[in-house]
Amino acid sequence: MEQIKKILKDLCDGFSVSGHELYGKEVIEKLAGGIFDEVRTDNLGNFILVKKSNKENAKKLLIDAHFDTVGMMVSQIKDGGFLKFVEVGGLDASVLPSTEVIIHGKEDVYGIITSTPPHLKVAGTGTPKLEDLMIDTGYSKERLEELVWVGAPVCFKNNVDFIYGNNVTSAGLDDKACLCAIFDAVSKMDKDNMAYNVYVTASAQEETGKCGPARASFEIEPDIAIITDVNFAKMEKGEDFESIEMGKGAGIDISSLVDRKLTRSIRELLDSKGINYQIVCEPTRTGTNNDALSISSFGVRTALMSIPLRSMHTPSETVNLGDIKSLSSILLAVATKEEL
Repeated sequence: MEQIKKILKDLCDGFSVSGHELYGKEVIEKLAGGIFDEVRTDNLGNFILVKKSNKENAKKLLIDAHFDTVGMMVSQIKDGGFLKFVEVGGLDASVLPSTEVIIHGKEDVYGIITSTPPHLKVAGTGTPKLEDLMIDTGYSKERLEELVWVGAPVCFKNNVDFIYGNNVTSAGLDDKACLCAIFDAVSKMDKDNMAYNVYVTASAQEETGKCGPARASFEIEPDIAIITDVNFAKMEKGEDFESIEMGKGAGIDISSLVDRKLTRSIRELLDSKGINYQIVCEPTRTGTNNDALSISSFGVRTALMSIPLRSMHTPSETVNLGDIKSLSSILLAVATKEEL
């Protein structure tokens, strides 16, 4: 579990607001060193990582987790050291006031999203609107204009905290929790036992378009693909069929947009090995990279796996470390199984 903790912290410390994934290149290259045979990027901003099997003429297994996260973008530079911003990916304005952020300009600028003290709130005003919020930097307008620009990306200031019950909370766990599981699994794959050449995409722009692995698949031409993403953790008001419990293992998706034979074969494999998993029921679209990848090129046989997560798209997303380990174990089992 210590390896998972270290990988996860390194990933979450890497800046990767959607559309700006290459800021995190150093983090990916550091983690991939010694694990993968090849690390490269493409024109979209995907990281493509390759580990080759010693098996002659091995087929290609693509495993995807998106590296990008939700965030913000500077839209105006105002007097008094304030910045207006717009969202990148879906954000809930109600959780943003008083949140610490970092603006990535010529140098990192730290700020706080403004909030109205309760003493001054007008009764009935309700949840703040995104367009009414600003980032307070403390700088003068003139100095800010030297450091940042309209369009500069903004991320949540990250604080990885390991909390009670084997849980961890941080910004960016969507989808770095799954990418952590992939790195952990690949680090344990023995080239002599690998049934596939494994291609990993730490993919770009999932939060703003879901086009990353679909673009990469034209280059890789995988025989099968496993898409990994977070899913809604079961809570008081969640629908049972579309959410899964934290701490009970990774989820496997049942959907019209995944390959039924591949999914069934993986479940049979896990059952035979006694590896726990949960079922996610999404009869049509899954809202993940799977939807685009499954119909890219001539179509790709896909399976979709997930880690349950609470407080999605907030600075304090929460997952269970045991679920990351569960997904790692599933991926390791898949990579050694012939003819899925």
